Amino acid sequence: MLGIELKGASLELWPGPQDDAYADELLKEQWLSGSEKLVGINVSASVRWGTKQWPLRHMAALCTELARKKMRILLTGTESDAAAAEVLLAAVRQAKPINACGKTSVNQLACLIKRCSVFISADSAPLHIAAAMKTPFVALFGPTDPRRHLAPAKNYAMIRKGLPCSPCYEPSCKHTTCMESITPEEVLAAVERLLKET
Repeated sequence: MLGIELKGASLELWPGPQDDAYADELLKEQWLSGSEKLVGINVSASVRWGTKQWPLRHMAALCTELARKKMRILLTGTESDAAAAEVLLAAVRQAKPINACGKTSVNQLACLIKRCSVFISADSAPLHIAAAMKTPFVALFGPTDPRRHLAPAKNYAMIRKGLPCSPCYEPSCKHTTCMESITPEEVLAAVERLLKET
């Protein structure tokens, strides 16, 4: 309608030097080694969409396996995710995750995600930020349809269970089987595949 020629479907973000500096300092304070691979995990998807939430126990199991493989975990999220992040941190303290929940602006978050070897998230804004920063990602879909909401990207894995009730677009559910049935083993395999490919 506006007469604009579309050159490509990819997303873009343009953080500034101060955003890069913030990300570097945050990681430096957490003693991230230059040889360590950083894997980002977005703790939740949305306050409104509890049905998009991948279970914390699955995240904890995944964090434990990533740490065994000498990978460092970056937890991302908003201030409202702080309580969930604390539960996760307590469960995987030996993995020494870096907690960035509620500590970044959008551009600072983009710079952190750019430093990840792989980023893992349910259908959410940070998933699209990962696509914009060209960071390989693992997208976890349940109540929403990836055909409508998957961020345009080249290096990604998408995991979704083909349940009869999904996609339902319901913000609450009694069972959330669509997200519960995505296993830590599946996500780990997707992470390892993306690491090999990139």
